Amino acid sequence: MTIKIIGKISDIPRLKFGMWSFDLAFSDQEGNLGFPIGGAVEISGAPSVGKSTTTYGMAGYIAKNLKQDISLMDLEGFSPPFLTSVLENVGFDGTVHLIQEPNDEESLEELLTRLRDKKEKSGVGILDSVGAISPLSEADGDLGEANMGRRAKLMTAFMRKLVKINRENITSTPKTTFLINHQLPNIGSRGVNTPGGEAIKYLSIVRIRMSRKEEFPDKSYIIEGKVIKNRFGYKDTIFHMVNLAGKGIHHGISWLYDGFLQKDGQITRGKGAKGVKIGGVGYCSLKEAFIQAHKGNNDFFLPFRDAVYNVSTSPEELMEEVDEDGEDGNTEDTDTSTNDD
Repeated sequence: MTIKIIGKISDIPRLKFGMWSFDLAFSDQEGNLGFPIGGAVEISGAPSVGKSTTTYGMAGYIAKNLKQDISLMDLEGFSPPFLTSVLENVGFDGTVHLIQEPNDEESLEELLTRLRDKKEKSGVGILDSVGAISPLSEADGDLGEANMGRRAKLMTAFMRKLVKINRENITSTPKTTFLINHQLPNIGSRGVNTPGGEAIKYLSIVRIRMSRKEEFPDKSYIIEGKVIKNRFGYKDTIFHMVNLAGKGIHHGISWLYDGFLQKDGQITRGKGAKGVKIGGVGYCSLKEAFIQAHKGNNDFFLPFRDAVYNVSTSPEELMEEVDEDGEDGNTEDTDTSTNDD
């Protein structure tokens, strides 16, 4: 049987981040690895799991590799020195354009304008966060006034315009926009949901639900990401990465942690989670690994990279297994309410 697709077909642009479980989690059925770019990406999770830090690092890595600038619409407040540190850590050397219009409607329009303008280098957008958007009717209205659904209507128009911009630029200069969102419990029912309406869910090309796992004495921590939507690959895959305290995404420690989770046991932790072995041979202590990470000694982690990539794994092996207590069964969006938020 021969199937022909008539028409101009654009290849899906992908970018390998160089982190084993992350790149594998976004692979497709043909084995193409890497994160799909050129669309809207929702990053959601509970408060203080590291959504903004992780997003800064991902945005910086994409902008660095595509030689683009970043447009940041921040509504919750951020630390400029911290943002700079996270971006420098992934090698970004460009400009961050802060969008600071009088109201949120104008700010969203300005973000779209920067992404739309072919003369601008701005190819990566960040909206932090969807839940903080306040339409004019709400911002200028009285407390207690009914404003249900108005944020959703605003975000629906924004997402549709964003899709058009992405479609027009997919073959030339991919435009990637990160939407940071909060995970909220459903009122009167089980499960969780995210603010901003349904358009974010069906028009995003990738949706990631994040949680914070192990935390270390220096305040570094492990991020576990669940891919709850991937238009160009598998869903329900799991990846891990490590955010180094004060610096964000760290490839070396991420290789180390991915090695701990591999079934072949090439990289193992000793008793008390202190010693680290490669192929059964002691290499360092976990404390020493973090010391070297803070010193910026990336060569120290190359043996971990080689050990991690010297295994054969499929995306199916990254699929999440439901806990015996069924806890993970409640993490999907199961909103049945009619209001927004």
